[in-house]
Amino acid sequence: MAGRSQLSDNWRATAQISSPSPSNTERHDSRPHAPSSETLRGEDDPRTLQAIEEGRRLYVGNLPYMAKTRDVEELFVRNGYHIEHINMSIDPYSGRNPSYCFVELISKAQADHAMQELNGKDLLGRRVKLGPGVARPPKRKAMDQSSRRGSPARPVFQRWTRTDASDHFRGYSEQGRRLWVGGLPKMGEHGAVNAGVRELFAGFEIEAVSKVIIPATPALGDPKAWNHRYLFVDFANADEARQAAKATDGRHAWGVKIRVQLANSADSRKPRERDEWDEESLASLRS
Repeated sequence: MAGRSQLSDNWRATAQISSPSPSNTERHDSRPHAPSSETLRGEDDPRTLQAIEEGRRLYVGNLPYMAKTRDVEELFVRNGYHIEHINMSIDPYSGRNPSYCFVELISKAQADHAMQELNGKDLLGRRVKLGPGVARPPKRKAMDQSSRRGSPARPVFQRWTRTDASDHFRGYSEQGRRLWVGGLPKMGEHGAVNAGVRELFAGFEIEAVSKVIIPATPALGDPKAWNHRYLFVDFANADEARQAAKATDGRHAWGVKIRVQLANSADSRKPRERDEWDEESLASLRS
């Protein structure tokens, strides 16, 4: 089965290659630092391509879903590494990462040593896995672009190049800007779902589309539950959301009659997982 890095829309990890350890001077600068805040880099950013070419970009996998950039940053800086950039995708609905991210260090020597020293280190209860982070092979990239011809190639909300994903989930339901789209059948990959949602809500200003959610009940495998999946769609304002719901509720899409209504549930508690971890850790220290 392919690893998560191989399943990413943007990246994959190659097998780790042993390399000699850099000298203490190369690795342990007296002033390890974190990256300055900036817009996340896309896969075609010249700086990213340069870091890949120079062997300075690392794949960091097996992350807890609740981990944030600051957690990865702390792991590297605490051990004396200089970070140039961290690229972590955060889901705008759950606040979770996809269990991996990419870190660019200031030199290949540091990257090679980090793969040896930090591989298997604990991060929020899980042992991280490090390897070289490289761009998709041209053949696979061309196939992806070809398969998406005729439909938007990029998701509505580009998680890999936006820094506001961890705050996006807040308040949309209460503001009346989030729609629940239910009665969905088994769906394809997220890119295809995005394209289908764009088509369904053509003419409306969409800000984000969630992944398809499969609830625990009815139980999986129940033949009556084949179309119990759902997703959320966020709009620029409440009026757009109301009009979109009125225009699409009861329509046929993806081969089924769908239901569309304003989302009335509270925000997911998943985005608070990281804060709750800190609160529980602090409480245990005080007890």
